[in-house]
Amino acid sequence: MAMTHTAHPAPALVGQADLDLLAAARRRVKQLVALLETLPFTEQTARIARTYLDEVGPAREAFDRFTELDAAERQRQLRTWQEAAS
Repeated sequence: MAMTHTAHPAPALVGQADLDLLAAARRRVKQLVALLETLPFTEQTARIARTYLDEVGPAREAFDRFTELDAAERQRQLRTWQEAAS
């Protein structure tokens, strides 16, 4: 029987990708709220809402993975992410 090797992303890289996804979802929510407050019935608002809804599943999964980490690991990942973002 032949053995195969499955490559798995390093946890730090997965964590950073999750934080990037959560940050993008947060920006999209802020954008959507601003549009709903000022232009609630435009095609642009509908387009942004559709995009946000398309991203909800992956963002929720990223949030679940992040909250399953212990507090020290969450803080480590946040520091690393913030350093990379600056």
